[in-house]
Amino acid sequence: MNEIYKYGFETNFESFPFGEISDFQSRKAFISETIHLRKTSLKNLTAVQYLSSVESNIPDDLISAQNFTEMKKLASHLTGGITSFFGFESRLNSSDAQADYLFAVSSKRGEREALAQVFTNESLPKEFRSMNQWQNVGKLAAAWADPSSVLYNKVLGLWFEFDTTIPSETPVPNIFIQVPSLRIDTLEDIQKCSWLTHIALPLLNGQPLSEKMEKRFLHALQQLPKGASVLHVASMLSRATNGLRLIISKINPEDIIPYLKSLGWTDNKNEFTTLIKEIECVASRIVLHINITEDGIDQKIGLECAYHPDQYNLETRWEAFFDYLIEKNTCIPEKKILLLDFLGVEQDDATQEFDLTSYQTAVRIQQQDFSAALVRYISHIKICYKPNHAIEAKVYPGVRLFGQTKTNTETSYQ
Repeated sequence: MNEIYKYGFETNFESFPFGEISDFQSRKAFISETIHLRKTSLKNLTAVQYLSSVESNIPDDLISAQNFTEMKKLASHLTGGITSFFGFESRLNSSDAQADYLFAVSSKRGEREALAQVFTNESLPKEFRSMNQWQNVGKLAAAWADPSSVLYNKVLGLWFEFDTTIPSETPVPNIFIQVPSLRIDTLEDIQKCSWLTHIALPLLNGQPLSEKMEKRFLHALQQLPKGASVLHVASMLSRATNGLRLIISKINPEDIIPYLKSLGWTDNKNEFTTLIKEIECVASRIVLHINITEDGIDQKIGLECAYHPDQYNLETRWEAFFDYLIEKNTCIPEKKILLLDFLGVEQDDATQEFDLTSYQTAVRIQQQDFSAALVRYISHIKICYKPNHAIEAKVYPGVRLFGQTKTNTETSYQ
């Protein structure tokens, strides 16, 4: 599981003012020139403005025009400065130009308050507000924005993920709660998790965690190997499951299988061991995704693969990773080309060369002495493994806001 900001206008024209432009390159040039003529600061954009700002950089072969229009329609209901980091999910072994939409809401610089206002000002359509899942998200957002609530300082952020492959007239988000590093080493640590198990998750799910589910969750934290911790806990509201998704960071690759086995996971052919060793050769950071239910751990495991430290659009090692996946028949060559072409940056100040020394990741830039940049990059690739099944690979292109102060490059934008 990042950020993005936008131009202050829409490029989702029902028809082009000078006739139909069906060719992608012509359409891309038209949108780019229009953006150039009407460009405003990237500092404070709405969710739909962010999407519009990268529209000219996304070919229809990666995300279809219809799919992108659906994303923008959804984002148009999310008013205010709700996000500074968004992205997409795309299957690498498919030529289907269908992608899921994701965005992050930070606890900083007013983003969580903007999220709470989305529910209080009724900017969501009536059909959204009538659904239990959206009502529960609204209750969580309200509690998170309340300074007197324990969630105010505990929840670091929320990720919204929308499955476009699941047919629904009213999209339902999967919600990932970003938490301070969670693990259980002592009895006191169990109490430190109560804000999540007794408040946040019951609000999100609309009901308390069952005793069995809570025990499974706490057991997963107790079994974590040294150095590893849970950074996100998710409820997949759009799916027919009552379990929890745990995203585990800083786990040594050699500890992954022993940890999974401690939770009851099995792999008779031991093919996962070989896969992990292969991935270690092409990625420097591996984050583990598991699903916990009342019955135990799900057999399907996710490995989120990336590089450390983050180089964003300047990262050069993705090409080798794509080549590895193409060899394993989990990525089509066309997707590699499309995704590498997606990388880039838009800057308020085009005279400044973008680098990671003077620019830092940012959350909503409000000061006038800051210069903003909107970076397009590959956040990570997730490899999904299930015993006796073919592996799957998904890519997560991201768009994130960066800032550079004009007077002091050491100033924080977080």
